[in-house]
Amino acid sequence: MTRRARRLRTLVGALVCAQLACVAPPPPLARDTTPTPRAARAEPASAPLAPGRLRVRLARAEGVQALEIGDAAGGAQRFERQGTEVLCLTTGKLAPRHELRARRNSDGLQLDGRTYPGALWVQPDDGGGLRVESHVALEDYVAGVVPSELILWSAKESEIEAQAIAARSYALRSLAVRQASGQSAFLWDDTRDQVYLGRYTAGSSQGEQRVDARLQRGLANSRGKVLVDEASGASYDVRFHAACGGTTCSPAEAFPNESKQRHRPVPCEPCLTIGADERTWPAGDRRRRRVHWRWTANQGLLDELARRLGVGANVRTLRAARSDANGRWESIEVVGDSGGTRVSIERLRGELDPAALKSGRILHTWPGLGEPIEAGMFFEGLGRGHGAGLCQTGSHEYALRGWSARQILGHYLPGARIAQLPANSLQAVAAPTR
Repeated sequence: MTRRARRLRTLVGALVCAQLACVAPPPPLARDTTPTPRAARAEPASAPLAPGRLRVRLARAEGVQALEIGDAAGGAQRFERQGTEVLCLTTGKLAPRHELRARRNSDGLQLDGRTYPGALWVQPDDGGGLRVESHVALEDYVAGVVPSELILWSAKESEIEAQAIAARSYALRSLAVRQASGQSAFLWDDTRDQVYLGRYTAGSSQGEQRVDARLQRGLANSRGKVLVDEASGASYDVRFHAACGGTTCSPAEAFPNESKQRHRPVPCEPCLTIGADERTWPAGDRRRRRVHWRWTANQGLLDELARRLGVGANVRTLRAARSDANGRWESIEVVGDSGGTRVSIERLRGELDPAALKSGRILHTWPGLGEPIEAGMFFEGLGRGHGAGLCQTGSHEYALRGWSARQILGHYLPGARIAQLPANSLQAVAAPTR
């Protein structure tokens, strides 16, 4: 084995072991991801994690007062919180936490209409009610993320493979970073990390079976592959988003408090072309807009923003405090009737409506920046999401042109290369579900 191969094996093996070791983790991340200070709260000890499993927190079950989990045999168990413990109403057992495992050769456990392989742990939530964690093998997790993050019916095989490599890389690096910083090594199953909806099950029609066959081939081709930094060999900070609007940015630009991964802006010809075409459509056109968007924030929503940010009862003006070289807003100054404050564009989107204020690539506002706001504010922009890393719209279009997963990832993630997890590490993290 060459020195370079030994170095890669050591680095990746250490990364995997650090994340997937069976240890009791420290207290988990608070759900509030904004920088607003909040008092620390004690949380019950996390459920023990078996070797080769990731811990995924199910957001839809967070804080519910009661829930039901079904099994492959058609049975179900109901749970509710009782004091600091969890009562299983089906068995009458009261305990700090309950573990349910999928039966051998079954699809998994059913919760809220979704099927989860591996084990589900029901515990008291720190904010009241219950919480549920899915303890799942790495490859089962990736197989659940990809169909949740892509428009699967139209996805090409190389697009699926690229997304799977990005998802696996993001998960492993995020868990390692959180554990190293003293946080609990778990992933949310929503857009705070990656959308994970459990096991994907294809329908019986010929079309659905063809889609599933493409999915399985793409997953198989990506198995065990991760992205590492070409220069240092360290894990690459992989991010992805729906549409960049014409040019991407590096993670360090989009997430200055989270990432040190820098690379040059990457042009995205598909997004540029689609966005330019969609801008010519009439405002009331009901065709699906993939890149271009318009939205008006009403005055009531802006005034709520002012109160939450502590700058008064009303928003007076918005001013772009900092933009990148391609016009993407990085931070914005919100001026109210009793002061002003500067927030990141991602926080502004989160405070208003991230589904409507789709990106920081703002082309036009009315009133203009710095002008008085009296009856709401109109925004027009390009892109969907933060714009860092892999652009999913561009990835799809390049896949249609015949690009391989390696070409797609190489284009959007400069300085990254694909590496294979060592065989012994892959065997550990991809152990079959029991």
